[in-house]
Amino acid sequence: MRVRVLLACSILVLARSAGAITVKDSRVTASVSEDSCRVPKAVGLFQPTDRQVFLWFHARDVRAGDQLRVEWLDPSGAVSNSAQYGELPSTTELCFTSQLPLAGFAPASRPGNWTVRVLANGRLLFSRGFQIAADTDAGGPTVTGVTWSGVRAQEIDFTVQGKNFQPNPLVLIAQYTTSGGWSYLASLQPRVVTPNQLTVHYPGLPANEYLVIVENPDQRMSRPMPFVIVTDGYKLPTAAGEPWIITQGPHGTFSHWGNALHAFDIAPQSGRCIVAMKGGVAYTHDLGLAQDHRHRSFGNYITIDHGNGEYSHYAHLATGSFVVLDGQRVEQGQALATVGNSGYTLGEGGGYHVHVSVTRAPAISSPSVPFEFQDMPDSSRAVNRTVVSSNASPLCNCRDRNAGGAAALARKSLDQQFSGQVSVAQWWSDVIVVPKGSKTLEVSLSWPGANDSLDLHLVSPSGRHYAWYADTTGYSGSNTNPQEFHLPKPEIGMWRISVQGVRGSGPIDFGVGTTGRKPPPQLVASSPGQ
Repeated sequence: MRVRVLLACSILVLARSAGAITVKDSRVTASVSEDSCRVPKAVGLFQPTDRQVFLWFHARDVRAGDQLRVEWLDPSGAVSNSAQYGELPSTTELCFTSQLPLAGFAPASRPGNWTVRVLANGRLLFSRGFQIAADTDAGGPTVTGVTWSGVRAQEIDFTVQGKNFQPNPLVLIAQYTTSGGWSYLASLQPRVVTPNQLTVHYPGLPANEYLVIVENPDQRMSRPMPFVIVTDGYKLPTAAGEPWIITQGPHGTFSHWGNALHAFDIAPQSGRCIVAMKGGVAYTHDLGLAQDHRHRSFGNYITIDHGNGEYSHYAHLATGSFVVLDGQRVEQGQALATVGNSGYTLGEGGGYHVHVSVTRAPAISSPSVPFEFQDMPDSSRAVNRTVVSSNASPLCNCRDRNAGGAAALARKSLDQQFSGQVSVAQWWSDVIVVPKGSKTLEVSLSWPGANDSLDLHLVSPSGRHYAWYADTTGYSGSNTNPQEFHLPKPEIGMWRISVQGVRGSGPIDFGVGTTGRKPPPQLVASSPGQ
């Protein structure tokens, strides 16, 4: 009897572990592909001047709700950096990449044997070791900080703080490129030299990230220190007064390296509307994309040309939610689209967030440049904190499909085809037909009471459920009135529209408009219930 019990327990353990996450391959490396899951070359030794250390791994049998955590442990065993991947989607295979910034960051000053480990649902999945080499110029000059005048003109002054600066040192300015690595831009003689401070003048540095290195006459050199010149005039891409959370900033360990180095990821807390960070001409790219973990893409996105050689980009937008036209001029704070999770997105709540960046070329995949939000000083310190924008505009409502008067050219108004009344927790339902050749399906639910609340639900002919907690393709958001769906390439056939009472003190009157057609009575009578 005891043998049978042990055998049963063994079978149970095996059955549980059979569905657990496994790792097909993993590498510590110096570079990874930004647009594919290509296996990188393994690297075990890194210099303190290297850009960063990557962990790349290919996971299998990921279940919905699984959580992964990547931890970078320094030689003492302390966690130096970490990345949390919460509420993963169900998929047979998924690639992950996490980075540890090195040159100019704290890990460069902690030589020795490092470990990066991955925890799956709180248990160790695997670990990998690597080494950061010691600084060969110990005892030489040390740079602790760099400040600049803030004048973005042809001339710039900046101050280098540190220690052990000798008379007549050189200040080297370097820049990193993915193709050529670190390259020196200038070798400058400081105007003012003290043992702890240098003042340097340079004829023009555009907004970007640089490294400052001090070389003493005895040829000892300091470790590189990051030196960022930002471009300005931008505000948060969210409507004024709404709370959002910055989930990843520049140098983010999840995905902000390479061309996306200076980007921000911002996730909704209550709002849904994405607005222009700065005025310009908008170019729309609603590609009809949903969430996709097989291809690393920006999903549906909008690019704004600001007319000064800079472009801002807004990625992972919900398809069908764009409220501006291609080539339309927009003002700062004007509504663009609804936040989504299209393209390659991960994270809690389904990965909904907007990825914003600024570049000097029209392509969204161009190298990003440092920028800051006027309504959020010291943006880099706001990661994982709630932020509230002051980016106000009379055109900041994503529910207004006629924002700026231009979208009216692209969308016709929906005539009310249904009306009804529900109380809280009650449902109303009816059916429509989407005929062959339909390019879009639009459904709009509206009600008069400002203190009342309703939810709109759609069910396709194949049984696909569209709602705030289901498929949100083309959804305006649960806090909007009217509540709308704009679905590109809808399924042909009979759809069910349902309305649920959510909040109110009594019966709530409502109206539903749609581009779908009311079916003939005999078709409704013969249709199965949904």
